[in-house]
Amino acid sequence: MVQPYVVKLNGTSAKLTCTFNSCYEVNEKRFFLNWTYSECEDCPHDLFVQFRRKVLIHKNERFSGRVEWSGNLVKNDVSLTIHDIQLSDEGFYNCSVLNPPGRHSGWGLIYLRVVTEGIV
Repeated sequence: MVQPYVVKLNGTSAKLTCTFNSCYEVNEKRFFLNWTYSECEDCPHDLFVQFRRKVLIHKNERFSGRVEWSGNLVKNDVSLTIHDIQLSDEGFYNCSVLNPPGRHSGWGLIYLRVVTEGIV
């Protein structure tokens, strides 16, 4: 479950909340998570965070050390925070999870709008 539309002020931090429901307890050895970013709905998706036995934050120019894991797998929370939000961070963020032995993956799409002033 996600908040589908998030508005944040340039230069602040944005927590992108993503939680999931599962009949099964999370087993870190089998759990899969991907966070991707895309400038538009039909644009290619860039993978920037994964969970494969542990949180893996990919090094890339766009986020350059500004991504922080904010989740708690015990609470089925795979949220993350992006610090020092830039105008170029505006776009679509997708979190997708698979919690075996469950066979169906779940996903949530968040649009982050970055503003320089006004209503936040």
